[in-house]
Amino acid sequence: MSYLVQLLIFGITGSLVYYGVYYGTPLLIKKGVPLIYAFWFFLWFPVMSLFPISLLLYHLEGNTWTWQNFLERFRFNPLTENDWYWVVGAIVFTIFFDQLFEPLGKFFARFPILAPPSYLPAPFNPLRRMDLPPAEFFGVTLYGNWKMLTIFIPLHLFAMLSEEIMWRGFFLPIQQEIFGNWAWVVNGLLWAWVIHACLKWHFINMLPSMLIAPWIAQFTNSTWASFATHSIGNSLLWILLLVGVIKKAKPQNINII
Repeated sequence: MSYLVQLLIFGITGSLVYYGVYYGTPLLIKKGVPLIYAFWFFLWFPVMSLFPISLLLYHLEGNTWTWQNFLERFRFNPLTENDWYWVVGAIVFTIFFDQLFEPLGKFFARFPILAPPSYLPAPFNPLRRMDLPPAEFFGVTLYGNWKMLTIFIPLHLFAMLSEEIMWRGFFLPIQQEIFGNWAWVVNGLLWAWVIHACLKWHFINMLPSMLIAPWIAQFTNSTWASFATHSIGNSLLWILLLVGVIKKAKPQNINII
């Protein structure tokens, strides 16, 4: 597959997400659409679309539609016990550097050109403080709201799986043929600075997590490794929401810090 096609798919996806975060979401909010629907629609629709697009690309390559061939092409190879040690290390690496570089996000978010959209709440907006336990999530009350949690987690998982199938399962093997051992760097930088361009205040502190996923996939030769690293790392958000669902908190105003 040519460089142009790869850049086109990365670029279109990243542009749709960026447009949705900075223009689409505010537009829907003005029309009365609740924030949680407006934001997550624009964030997830382009990403979830990667799943059927990856299947289309798989077909266009001339692959046969068998389960075994699908698993082999997208590198869903079983993880060994040793692989799991590396995955755990990758998760710890991600969490550690996310926390270590958190002040960088706050620093860059204060520059107007890198500032997050004003509607974005904590914990996604580094300039806003989230009370613990959280009372709300994108304008939706958390306490006792099991329905929101049981809908959000499967959708979040599917969005992450769609990304891993496309970026690590489909594209990483192609990029390895082109860039060899440095394919994970190319894959990670495209994922960080093109797909996640909307998180521009995180352009530095996102790099550890964006690079470790393609690295672990390439190192273990398995998309399961990057999916586990990606999803378990993000599960910290689910835990935060679970605390808010279980423990009642008095709603407070969110302050700029």
